[in-house]
Amino acid sequence: MKRSDVGFLLGVALLVLISLGGAAVAGLGPDRAASPAAPAPAADDAIKMRVELTQGRVDEVRHTVQISMHNDGPAKLVVESLELQAPSFSGGQGRVRADAWLPPGGLQVDVPVSYGTGVCAGDAVNPRAKASFVAMSVRTDDGKVHDVRLPVADPNPMLDKLLAIDCLQAYLDHRATFTFGPWTHLPSGWVSGTVVIKRTGFAGTVTLQEFAGSIILEVVPTPLRLATPKPYAVLRPGQNELSIPIVVDGDRCTPHALAEIKKPYVFPTFVSFDGGPPLYTELKITDAEIAAFKPVIDACAAGHTQM
Repeated sequence: MKRSDVGFLLGVALLVLISLGGAAVAGLGPDRAASPAAPAPAADDAIKMRVELTQGRVDEVRHTVQISMHNDGPAKLVVESLELQAPSFSGGQGRVRADAWLPPGGLQVDVPVSYGTGVCAGDAVNPRAKASFVAMSVRTDDGKVHDVRLPVADPNPMLDKLLAIDCLQAYLDHRATFTFGPWTHLPSGWVSGTVVIKRTGFAGTVTLQEFAGSIILEVVPTPLRLATPKPYAVLRPGQNELSIPIVVDGDRCTPHALAEIKKPYVFPTFVSFDGGPPLYTELKITDAEIAAFKPVIDACAAGHTQM
C-alpha cells in the first residue's frame, strides 16, 4: 500500500465528511474547527454573550467539543456551570462545573464537554442535527447568579459532522464489523495478527477495499505487504467471517512525529456492500491492541524495529 494511495483515499474521506458538515475557522489554527457563533439576546443589560462549538484533534480522540464563550458586554462575568443541550446526541456529560472568568471585550474562553453519541434514525447516514443550546449559570459583579440559555448556530456544521460520523458508523455496525485478531510478538519488534471481517446483519457481499496504518504504525497484509492487490478481502454470501493475515510495524519514527502524535490508534479503512461506493470506517481498537502496539511504538522511538 503506497502512501500516495492512502493519502488519496483519506482525501476522499475528508471530502465526504466536509460535505456532511465540517467547518474550519480562521484564527483557530489547523487543529481547530468550529461552528459559526450564533448571535444571542442578552439575559439582561449586564450580560451580552455568544457561544460556539469548536473541536481540535485531541477533542476528536476524546469525543468532546469545546464550548467557546465570548463576553461582548461591559461587565466582568463568571460562568459557574454550563451544559450543552444537544437533542441529537444522548449520553452527554450534562451540567459541568466551569468557574470560567470572562472579562469584557470578546475574549474567548473554552470549556470541554463530552457530547455523547449521535441519535440515528434507521439507516440515515447524512442527518441534520437538531437546534442546540448552551445553558449556563452566570455570576455578575454584584454577586447575582443568572440562568442564561444561548443558542448555537442552526444549522450547525460542527454538530452535523459529528452526528454524520456516528450515524455512518452505526450503519456499518449493523452490517459488519472490522476488527483486529489475536497478536503474536515477533523478534523484529513487529507484531503479527489478523484483520477480521464479521457479518452482523447484511446478507450480501462485503468488500474490504483497503486498510491503512496510523501516523506511527504501519498495518499491511502478509505475505505480499505493499504488493498486496486490492481489494484486500471479499466476504461472500454464506460466509460469516473472514480473516486477513497482517503485520504491524513502526513507521515515520521521527522525533517530530512521535512528539506530535495525537491519534496513534486510528486505522482508516474503506469498505463497500454489494459493489456500492467505498465507505470510510476505522478498525476497532480494544485494550488488547493498545497493549500489543505499545512495544512497537516504544521500539520505533528507540529505532529498534526493522524498517
